Amino acid sequence: MNSYKKYKIGIVGVGVLGSAIAKCIINQKITLYGFDISKKFIKNFDKNYFKFCSSLDELFKKTDIVISCLPNEQSLLEISYKTPPKTFILETSTLPLECKTTARKNILKNGANIVDCPVSGNRLAALEGQLSSYLSGTKKDKKIANVILNLFCKKITDVGPFGNGIVMKLIGNILNLVHNAVTAEVMILGMKSGLSPNIIHKAICGTFSSSSVFENRGKLMVNEDYSKEGMNFSVPLKDSAYITNLSREKSVGIPIYQVALQYYYSAVAHGLKDNDASSILKIMEKNSNFKRPG
Repeated sequence: MNSYKKYKIGIVGVGVLGSAIAKCIINQKITLYGFDISKKFIKNFDKNYFKFCSSLDELFKKTDIVISCLPNEQSLLEISYKTPPKTFILETSTLPLECKTTARKNILKNGANIVDCPVSGNRLAALEGQLSSYLSGTKKDKKIANVILNLFCKKITDVGPFGNGIVMKLIGNILNLVHNAVTAEVMILGMKSGLSPNIIHKAICGTFSSSSVFENRGKLMVNEDYSKEGMNFSVPLKDSAYITNLSREKSVGIPIYQVALQYYYSAVAHGLKDNDASSILKIMEKNSNFKRPG
């Protein structure tokens, strides 16, 4: 059976999500090499297990498997040009399919390998090793990737050939955003009708009408706890462009998603961009001229 101990593991992109993945791995007392243009999120890392590299070249020299968790297309393409032979890339970012396909061509040309395995979940889930991954690539490569993904994911789904992973992630993000928006709609309608937010949440949780988003983000709405290290508005708004482009390319209308997205634009316009996305409830409270008692 394959074991992570036979590999030298690195991560490029230790930002909001990447740093949480890194911390989850080093908390298991596994040595991890990392590189990012910023050290903002790694100041309190255990230096016995986390080794920060001064450059991408240094990271590649010290590792044979690299997790990429990147904010934009340019970052992935730059890495793909520099990936040395025999390096294995686990591409966990949410980026357009075209970008990942181009990066794969560059990486294979260099004599290296890559799997497309975007992850679902926020920073809190990553810290607890509770992310989910949509794994796509060749059968041989997916077998290797599983070993590493199991270090920080609770669920890994094989979704087929390379590129299917990012498509699966994007369509899953539609559900995430819509569930969050409709959770807020349920909360505001119930509260304005005289129900307490706690009763609404308690009554629906565990029933056929519920969802994981309702149970988790709904709890933040009940407590008006919008400052948690969950998922702020920058990520879903970034992904919205990829989702819209995919729907356009495939000639598939997604009007429910597009309507729900308007709440997110309003939240950012009202200065909530750094709050958890559950704070769209504040926008609905304002639009409905409702203020919670007490």
